[in-house]
Amino acid sequence: MKLRKKIIIFIGAVAVLGIGATYLLLHIILLNRFDNLDKEQLQRNLNRAVESYNKQLQEMRTGLLNYSLRDETYRFIESGTGSAAADSGAAAFIRSSFTPATYEINRFDMIALLDLNGNALYGGSYDSSLGSVTPSTQEQLSLFRLIHSRLPALKDARDSRSGIVNLDKGPMLITLTPIVNRSKDKPVIGLAVAGRMLHQDEITQIWDDSFSSIRISRITQPLLAESNGQRVWSGPATGSLMSAHTLVDDLFGDPGIIISLKEPRQMYNYTQKSLGIYRLLYSAAMLLVLAASLLFVNRFILRRMSSLVSNIRDIGSSKDLSIRIASSGRDEFSEVEIEFNRMLDSLEQVQNELLKQSMLDPLTQLPNRSLFFAELNDAIASVQGLGRQLVLVFIDLDHFKTVNDTLGHDFGDAILKETAFRLTQVVGRKDIVSRLGGDEFTILLSDVPDTASTNAQLARIQEALSMPHRIKGHLLYNTASIGISIYPQNGEDADDLVKQADLAMFHVKETGRNNVYRYSEELEAGIRRKKVLSQLLLSAAAAGEFEVHYQPILGAQNLQVSKVEALLRWNSGSYGHVSPAEFIPLAESSGSIIGIGGWVLRQVCSDMREFRRRGLQLTAAVNISALQLMQPGLLELLLELLQEFELPASSLELEITESVLVSGDSIFRSLQQLRCHGFRISLDDFGTGFSSLSYLRRFPVDIIKIDRSFVSELSPAPQADVLVKAIIELSHNLGLRVVSEGIEQEEQLDMLRAMGSDELQGYYISRPLQTAALYSFLAQENYFHKSK
Repeated sequence: MKLRKKIIIFIGAVAVLGIGATYLLLHIILLNRFDNLDKEQLQRNLNRAVESYNKQLQEMRTGLLNYSLRDETYRFIESGTGSAAADSGAAAFIRSSFTPATYEINRFDMIALLDLNGNALYGGSYDSSLGSVTPSTQEQLSLFRLIHSRLPALKDARDSRSGIVNLDKGPMLITLTPIVNRSKDKPVIGLAVAGRMLHQDEITQIWDDSFSSIRISRITQPLLAESNGQRVWSGPATGSLMSAHTLVDDLFGDPGIIISLKEPRQMYNYTQKSLGIYRLLYSAAMLLVLAASLLFVNRFILRRMSSLVSNIRDIGSSKDLSIRIASSGRDEFSEVEIEFNRMLDSLEQVQNELLKQSMLDPLTQLPNRSLFFAELNDAIASVQGLGRQLVLVFIDLDHFKTVNDTLGHDFGDAILKETAFRLTQVVGRKDIVSRLGGDEFTILLSDVPDTASTNAQLARIQEALSMPHRIKGHLLYNTASIGISIYPQNGEDADDLVKQADLAMFHVKETGRNNVYRYSEELEAGIRRKKVLSQLLLSAAAAGEFEVHYQPILGAQNLQVSKVEALLRWNSGSYGHVSPAEFIPLAESSGSIIGIGGWVLRQVCSDMREFRRRGLQLTAAVNISALQLMQPGLLELLLELLQEFELPASSLELEITESVLVSGDSIFRSLQQLRCHGFRISLDDFGTGFSSLSYLRRFPVDIIKIDRSFVSELSPAPQADVLVKAIIELSHNLGLRVVSEGIEQEEQLDMLRAMGSDELQGYYISRPLQTAALYSFLAQENYFHKSK
């Protein structure tokens, strides 16, 4: 969404919210406040109405006291028996005291004089329409008895009681005063009662206000429900009127009447009209402010922003950090333009710094791979066609990973930095030293006119790399494998030269390290052959290119074949017959020996079953590599094969080389497990590796195979058999059987039999044979009837 639309929406939302908030606040604050003021005024008026009601009762009490505190009234009650007509004096008192004028002047509708027992000695009821006084009605007499039964007697002249009672004709105001003599020195002898009906004229007397109206009504259930248990409450506002109600108890303390007051909501109505006008004016003002704000934002913000964005977009599309924005004005956008120009200055500086750093190795500050290749291509271009040569030196530090793993990367980094420093010190000014990555360095020697100069320079490099490193109190020695390639003999571009030097260095690594080797096409062909053979080995078994040959082994006593050695042969579809001396090391280095060894074991077990089916009880000696011994599933594989082909464990003899003996405790445990399951262990090529008496005593070995190099030196000459004889005697003393391999002459066979060798093997007896040829060989009665 564009900023312009966002601003319009924002200002519009602010205006709407402002109008809405103003409306709500005016209603919540002002209208509610004035509504409350109206309610407070109504409550005050209601209180005044109640006061007027009480004032009416007080006026009635005052008027009644004129009759209850007279001596004549006291004597009337004192001498009366309840029949006032029998006494002429009492009759005269009644006629003179309670005339119709008495009722009209005091606005009494009823007057009664009661004795202490509640009997009405006098009771009159005034009819204003007729102007006459009649005796008390039955309802009034029942009222007198109720007053006597429910209200406590008045004790002295100061006591009085006023209230209201609900009669059939409507509510009546009642006041009660004690009857005593004028001097008030005699006890209370009776009770004077006066009543006034609450007609409309009486209600008008109570409340006379032109703005409000009063209504006095009896208690009803809806009104009681509306009160929610309160004595004073406000009724719901209806239109422009509001009402308030108060509950007044009757003469006996029970809920009697409800006084209701209704008034117009004057302040509320006036304020509401005023707010209507205000809202209209406020809305118009907000619309004007909205329009003015939009004009201002468009003129002074959006237009400036569009110009700034356009300038930034132009700089971005041009990808030229040297362009700057022309700043104009002194507002915040001008500050943004200034700061953006400063940012461009910083970016331009950082870009230059990054470009420089991207070409350098961060640890050694030597040119990195990218810069070195660029420099090498430039150097090639500069000497192209001039007959000059360039020498590329590829250096890889020997066993550098061991330093990182044992001492830590801080030691390794220190060696790398020191190596970089030494190399820069021994090369010429025009030569380029680079770190390609890890522990690999390259040097471009551009000033070597001949081979002698190259060799001298390489000697200086080797000497610098062979010097010890003193790091944190440690004296560390390091060597390097170095490969070289020469332009233009070994390549005409940077990629080829680096690749050829890398191959030469790899050859040094494989042939013992700490040397210098120059690339040649023969070297590349040999390395390429190894790589291809390693790849082909992975699928050779599945392609059916492997075959197992068997070389017979004779027992020295009876010269009969009881054992054969299984030897693997490979007839590659691409390279033909490949020597085991070539492909077995490749299989071990690539790890494919594990799969190949499993195939050999299965094939030998299959052949052994076939031998036994033909009546040949032979044992097969099978070579097992160190990698196979370290695999946790070798024993399980052997047991499964024996079970599958129904062979005893004694039918297999597992041959290991001397190098296996120093491979660690895991090999020792593996050999122990194999022997525990009935497999015999044979130590092949004894005397050429790392054998010692401690290994022979500790490791579970059953058979010693004397290496062919010792057997080939046997001759009738004196002392020629000392070493072989010592090995045989030592093995027998240790309880080991001895197999002599590499027998190629009859004299050697005879000498070994005479020295006590248990078994004999070699080309003189037989070369390794295919399975079919082995059957023919074993069928001979005399294995030596012809020359071998």
